[in-house]
Amino acid sequence: MENRYSAFIFDMDGTLVDNMSFHSDAWIEYLTELGTNPDPRTFMELTAGKINTEIFRLFLGADLTDEQIAFHSAEKEDRYRRLYLPHMRPMPGLVEFLQQARATGMRLGVATAANWENVEFVLRGIGLRFDFDTIVTADDITRGKPDPEIFLIAAQRLGVPPARCLVFEDSLMGIEAARRAGMDSVALTTSITAQKVAGLTGVKLSAGDFSALSPAALAV
Repeated sequence: MENRYSAFIFDMDGTLVDNMSFHSDAWIEYLTELGTNPDPRTFMELTAGKINTEIFRLFLGADLTDEQIAFHSAEKEDRYRRLYLPHMRPMPGLVEFLQQARATGMRLGVATAANWENVEFVLRGIGLRFDFDTIVTADDITRGKPDPEIFLIAAQRLGVPPARCLVFEDSLMGIEAARRAGMDSVALTTSITAQKVAGLTGVKLSAGDFSALSPAALAV
């Protein structure tokens, strides 16, 4: 019997690595210095899955120029990388999960709202830079999650129909983007609770990390 899925697509931040608190700290610190007053308790709910352009225009104004956004993005991401570097490690069970998935013939992709510099920083940092068949970043898209654009591009590059892709996500925005793309998902509870995703359309299950997940069992 043919498996239901032939590709796994992974978000990066909060999914391949547990780093969202470091992103949040960098955002709050930088936006506060710029004179805004973001609420740390709700910031990630408002911004998870969005690209930097969307976030800066949300907090600093819709008339922000591309040049201003590029400057602010570089400043914020530099802060994030300095904060996270001493703590960088793959999500528990991830390396073994990817090895097992590859052994079954599964196609593997990354679809992340991070820019290419952060992707290189993380994937090289955890030794997985060349473990994926395709990587789609913020540089490849015009709209962040919950728009399905990023997952549809990943599926196209993998050569797999959307319905045969299973997404691994840590945010409600990402899970909604997967649903809109016609894909099922597995929720990683690094940024959201299992209760928040229970019963959502397309969510097969939730897990704290990859330690107890089996690629063969998920594929069917």
